[in-house]
Amino acid sequence: MGSLLLSLLITAACFYYGILYENTVILTLGYALILLLLFSIIEVTYRFLTLKCHLEIPITMAEQSQPVSIVFRIENNSFFSGGRVDVRMNIRNILAKKGKTRWLSISQVPPKLSRHEFKVVLHGAGNHEVALIKMRIHALFGLFSVTKRCKDFGFVLVLPEIYSILLQVSEATRNFMGDADAYDELRPGHDPGETFEIRPYREKDKLQSIHWKLSAKTDELMVKENSLPKACAIVLLLDLKKLTQRTAEEKMAAYLELASSISFALMDVQVPHYIAWFSRETGDIRRIRVDDEESFYQFLLYYLRDGSAQDEKDIRDEYRNKYKNEWYLHDICVNNHLEVYRNKELVYQLDVKKMKDECEKLELIL
Repeated sequence: MGSLLLSLLITAACFYYGILYENTVILTLGYALILLLLFSIIEVTYRFLTLKCHLEIPITMAEQSQPVSIVFRIENNSFFSGGRVDVRMNIRNILAKKGKTRWLSISQVPPKLSRHEFKVVLHGAGNHEVALIKMRIHALFGLFSVTKRCKDFGFVLVLPEIYSILLQVSEATRNFMGDADAYDELRPGHDPGETFEIRPYREKDKLQSIHWKLSAKTDELMVKENSLPKACAIVLLLDLKKLTQRTAEEKMAAYLELASSISFALMDVQVPHYIAWFSRETGDIRRIRVDDEESFYQFLLYYLRDGSAQDEKDIRDEYRNKYKNEWYLHDICVNNHLEVYRNKELVYQLDVKKMKDECEKLELIL
């Protein structure tokens, strides 16, 4: 807009001084500038009607501070190449609810379909929404530009860093027995609702365990072994609170690092655990069981997409109300004020500036 106003002022000045001094050269320059402006208006209007832009994110998962490819596909439905186009995108961390706007410049747009790739570094763990908002089309001679609104978006999951955390796990926690929906694949147990295996009778087997119908069919005594429920002694509660915009992004990254590090440490010492949070999708408690590395990363994917801030409800009370008949030994509650509670007792509060050192000093007795 500034360039257009400047061009109009120069054109007006040419006519004013050309008429004032009866100078044909200056008047000719004024007419030339008018023709140039008319040509630019027609050219930009044509490009406005023939250009379309779409957003594409080839890889939707990244580590912190790792460059991510953002691709803009521009359809040029005219017969000639166009000049400079700027695209505006907004990058917003969904969990932190904080966004930043960036302009990216494309110097030349060839006819038909063209692909323009940029590398963008996303800071802070979380689910980052990358939205294409508008593109600015510049006139061929740079006299002015017009803006065309666009609407396209994609998501990039930025994984948190995992820090070392010291755990002291008691025998009661390690060998916890309780009801569960998952069963051990290697050891039999006491749950008659699920069969572990049926095998031939051995000495010291109880008569009550003999499967009489199958034994009659096979003419051999067969024993039915019950399954061992893989109960969870530990529940990790993720309590996401609303924060001020000034501290939200930094604390959100640290909160995800802390929660992920505790879960990874439990998984590493082979302690199965549930992780529960308030779901954006359902508005209720959602949980996932973590036994191994696969289920740990599955939890990360679910939570980064589905975690929701909740100030009104107490997550510990909500969890107990939803799973009334479930028994466990300890609950660990982590919030984005970087506080760690064990069984409702505050045991640690970490400093966001010293996350790695603070996590390595953290010791949980379970």
